[in-house]
Amino acid sequence: IPMDDPTLISRQQLFARIVGGLGGRAAEEVIFGEPEVTTGAAGDLQQITGLAKQMVVTFGMSDIGPWSLMDAAQSGDVIMR
Repeated sequence: IPMDDPTLISRQQLFARIVGGLGGRAAEEVIFGEPEVTTGAAGDLQQITGLAKQMVVTFGMSDIGPWSLMDAAQSGDVIMR
């Protein structure tokens, strides 16, 4: 059962991680304004981008269907839009 296995992560949990990871960047925009956004969120953005890519390419969590695009991604043929 997925609820009993701590290694399984739902799509909703992954989206929550993405939203949480963007919190620092959003806070900078609110507090300092868009012109004063810093490079401080670079690491967070890299992690979030990697997670989003895994969701689509590896886990099949996209609108195109439950397909793993891992073979195509390894050859560099997948275009992320």
